[in-house]
Amino acid sequence: MSDKLVLDLETKKSFDEVGGQHNSHLLEVSLVGVYSYDRDKYRAFRENEFKELETWLKEASLVIGFNIKSFDYAVLQPYYRFKLNKLPTLDILEEVYYSLGRRLKLDSLAQITLEEGKSGSGLDALAYYKSGNWQALEKYCLDDVRITKDVYEYGQQHGKLWYENNGKLEDIKIRWGQAETIEQKLKKALAAGEKTEITYIKDGQRQPREIDIRFIKGNKVHAFCHLKKELRIFDIAKIFNVKSVGQMSNWQKKLF
Repeated sequence: MSDKLVLDLETKKSFDEVGGQHNSHLLEVSLVGVYSYDRDKYRAFRENEFKELETWLKEASLVIGFNIKSFDYAVLQPYYRFKLNKLPTLDILEEVYYSLGRRLKLDSLAQITLEEGKSGSGLDALAYYKSGNWQALEKYCLDDVRITKDVYEYGQQHGKLWYENNGKLEDIKIRWGQAETIEQKLKKALAAGEKTEITYIKDGQRQPREIDIRFIKGNKVHAFCHLKKELRIFDIAKIFNVKSVGQMSNWQKKLF
């Protein structure tokens, strides 16, 4: 198997308890959350399951995370003999720093790019562990995995992420994008007269919409929306996914 994994973990201790950030290796792991693309599955690993996690990691063609090289690998390394930093890894924070020259938080990236933030903080995760609330800890950890996955996939689809700079939205060019971006796919569908299904981000929700594209102007798609039965304008930056669902009929083309 040559799988892609998205990984995030939670710790048993805080930085204050171990003497600062230079002692990440002393934090100890409470839970590791993973999404496997090949398995199409989210999975939480407790400490007694780390042997199985090792198999997943060694079989992976890519491990994706946010600040994974500096933090997650440093915390997890004491549990393994092989070097985690030798794994093929995409660190989203590292890529953001490469493009922008400064660090951003996952929460701020997700809020601007996806209209959705983290469900809590690392202190919440510590409290869940110390109180033995494994259900809440697992939910929190896998929510972080999902948000990291969505940020990764948005960048893959658009070739960019978004952040707020002094009240103004600006893009961050990234290097893991696909050859064909969302914008290019939309223009291709328009040229081919294809009926298109998009996943649209609105108020933090993902809404499937079937559209017939009329024209594209700047970063806006003007299209007939089959759900609303009227012409609508869609922001390309808020389109999460695009796929063709066949040709428009002749009478639909005449409407344009």
